[in-house]
Amino acid sequence: MPHEPEIKKFSEKKIGRTKKFLAILLGIIGVLLILTQTVPLFNSYVKGQYELMKTTLMKDPLPESYKQYISDEFAYYDPGKSYFQNLSSNAGELQYQGVFSYDPSTKSTKEILVNKTYKENMYLTIESIGIEDIRITPNVESSDETVYDQYLKYGLAHFKGTPLPGDGGNSFIYGHSAVLSFFNRHSNLPETIFTKLENIDVGDTVTVKKDNQDIEYVVRNKRIVSPDDFSILRNQGDKETVTLMTCWPLGVGTKRLIAVAERL
Repeated sequence: MPHEPEIKKFSEKKIGRTKKFLAILLGIIGVLLILTQTVPLFNSYVKGQYELMKTTLMKDPLPESYKQYISDEFAYYDPGKSYFQNLSSNAGELQYQGVFSYDPSTKSTKEILVNKTYKENMYLTIESIGIEDIRITPNVESSDETVYDQYLKYGLAHFKGTPLPGDGGNSFIYGHSAVLSFFNRHSNLPETIFTKLENIDVGDTVTVKKDNQDIEYVVRNKRIVSPDDFSILRNQGDKETVTLMTCWPLGVGTKRLIAVAERL
C-alpha cells in the first residue's frame, strides 16, 4: 500500500496538534483557576489597605471642649491637600488684567479686580437652605492645609487668587461638608455648614455681605465634578459670579459639589 506511510505521517501530525491544543487549553484553564482564587484575595487586600488609609485621613472638626460629647465620631474625611495645591496652581494661571465683566448694579462693564490684600470678613446667607451669616474669610492661602483648616473651623474660605465678591469675575468660596450621621446631630457647626449645599436649587438667592453691603446672586448652575476639574475657577463669560464648593459625597470628597450663582 503505497499511501500507508503518508497516512501514518498525517495521523502523527494530527495527534501532535491535538496534544498541543490540549496542553494550551489545560494551561489556560489552570491560569483561570489560579486567578479565581488570587484576584479575590488581592482585591480584598487592596480594599482592606484602602480602609486603613481612610482612617488615617479622618479629621475631627470640633474644638477640644466638645470632644468629650462625641468621642469616636468623625464628621468628614480630609479630601487631600494635593487637591487644593493643584487648584492653587491653576488659580495662578488665571489672567484678569484687561478682562471685563458686567456689573448689574451700574449696568456697565468693569475691569475684574483681584485684591489679595483685603482682610475684612464677609458673610454668606442662603435662606432657602438655612445658611445665615456664615463667616467667609477672604484671601485664604489654600495651598497650605494648616492655613485653610484653621479658617474653616469658623466657616467658609475665599480662595486667594480669585476676585472677591463684588469685584467682577468668578469668586471662589469653599467649605467642608459632613457625613449626614454626624451633621444631623451637629447641624449648626460653622465648619461643616456647607453640608446644606446639597439642598440648594437653581433659582435660589445667595447673599454675600461685604463692607456692610449686601451683594445678591441667583443660582444658575449646580453640578457634581471630578476633583481634577479646575474649570470651576474660570470666569463665566462676562458675568459676575460666585462659585460655592464642598466635598461630595458629603463628608467623603471623592468628587466636588459645585453651585454657581450669577450676580443680580
